[in-house]
Amino acid sequence: MTPAEMEHGDSSQHSLVKAVFLFFAAFALYFLTHSPALDEIDAVQFAMGVRSFDLWHHQPHPPGYPLFIFFGWLGTKLFHATTESSLYFASAFGGGLFIATWFSIIRAQFSERLAWWVAISLLITPVVWMTATRAVTDMLAAGFMSAELLAAICFLKQGKRGLIVCAALMGAAAAGTRPQLFPVVAVILGIPLKQASVNAKTWSFAYALLVAGCLLWLLPMWYIQSQLRPNVPFWRVYPELAYGQWRWRLNLPSVYIGAGDWSPHYLGMRFVRHILGWFWKGFGFIQSPRVLAAGIVLTTWAIIVYFRFGREAIDQRFWRFHGPWLLVDIAIVFIALPGDQRYYLMLFPPLLVIMLRGVLRLPRPWKLSAICVPALLLYIVVPLAIENHRDEAPAVRFVRYLEKLYPPSKRGNVLLILPVVYRSAQWYAPQFKILDHVPIAEDEEVLRNAAAVYTDDMSLKGKDFYLIELAVFRRSMLIYPQNRRVRLYIVERRRSS
Repeated sequence: MTPAEMEHGDSSQHSLVKAVFLFFAAFALYFLTHSPALDEIDAVQFAMGVRSFDLWHHQPHPPGYPLFIFFGWLGTKLFHATTESSLYFASAFGGGLFIATWFSIIRAQFSERLAWWVAISLLITPVVWMTATRAVTDMLAAGFMSAELLAAICFLKQGKRGLIVCAALMGAAAAGTRPQLFPVVAVILGIPLKQASVNAKTWSFAYALLVAGCLLWLLPMWYIQSQLRPNVPFWRVYPELAYGQWRWRLNLPSVYIGAGDWSPHYLGMRFVRHILGWFWKGFGFIQSPRVLAAGIVLTTWAIIVYFRFGREAIDQRFWRFHGPWLLVDIAIVFIALPGDQRYYLMLFPPLLVIMLRGVLRLPRPWKLSAICVPALLLYIVVPLAIENHRDEAPAVRFVRYLEKLYPPSKRGNVLLILPVVYRSAQWYAPQFKILDHVPIAEDEEVLRNAAAVYTDDMSLKGKDFYLIELAVFRRSMLIYPQNRRVRLYIVERRRSS
């Protein structure tokens, strides 16, 4: 072994040690600061799926998220952890993997100095912290997809066959955690193959391995769901589930772009929620007018400096590698998902490259202004992290309020009409009678026999009922936008004259 090879080996070993340190530091930080209860509908569905994996009853909803459910189940069986703790563990694990792999990616494609700046800033980016500390699939999927990217970059540099195997398997794991990501992981796998100009045999091998890896989670899930509906032909089970989940989007303009009217106002608002949302929601600039002003100035300055001073051949290689999968990822979210920034997690490391690289290349003392990026993110995230760890979500506080009013023995006579927080009530207070819809004729007897009726839906008021507001539960939209304001009403019947 030549001295140069020995030096390269030592450097790689030191880099691995630093990445492992970052992994454990980020994992511990996120796991120890996780939210105190399941925050929203998806999280409750995942927890229910750990107990009983039934996509037909949205436990969880299709496409199933089988690896996330499997990791949650594994924690309960091997370590006798609670369902919630197992899911928090999986999410925090994904957060640690996400931070550590992007440190290694930036180090491999730029420099270790920039890698540290990006990793530390990414660690305290509000959307990353808020996602890694709750029981949702996005963080674990982003961690696996980042590991696929790292393996693909290493394959492009070293050409070792084992690295493309690793990339394919990590891509399959990302798709198993969030099946909607399959097009993105497929594009990621193809980028190093194309840039390395490999032969057709290697292309076939890589994609065959990706498909085989996906079948390892798809077929067991398919079989389990077919056993729950033996009257449905096996070949129709998963397509029927997946299509049923897709179909509900078709009439929701806030989710599916095809359901909108495509007016300038609609497209403009979608652009604001999704694309500009990277900054005002993802980075948290909307926290206050002062922070928003500072964020706008800092972002504008960083972008100008990057395109004026930071772009070199190494930047062109970086964007040539990451551009294709970023475009696919952005297109999927922009077209078919709401503007929640957790869906854009993979976009934030490249954004931080833009915000930091150009500034760090300035002469002193101007390069010292790079500290403004992590400083501003830390200023934003600390109060959010405290509130997120200390306070339960509005939907959970809604249920806790009712639990204090009624002991378990009396809850069976209390009816909750909960189109908004139905799942939270099912999970935390199943002793109540719970409806997930506005009552219809078939529910009249239940209404009549109930000792008390409560709802979270203001639309219930009408000629037969009136509502009295008892409480309002709120939280910052930066912690999580879904159901950030929930109202509790008691339902009273109007007396006939």
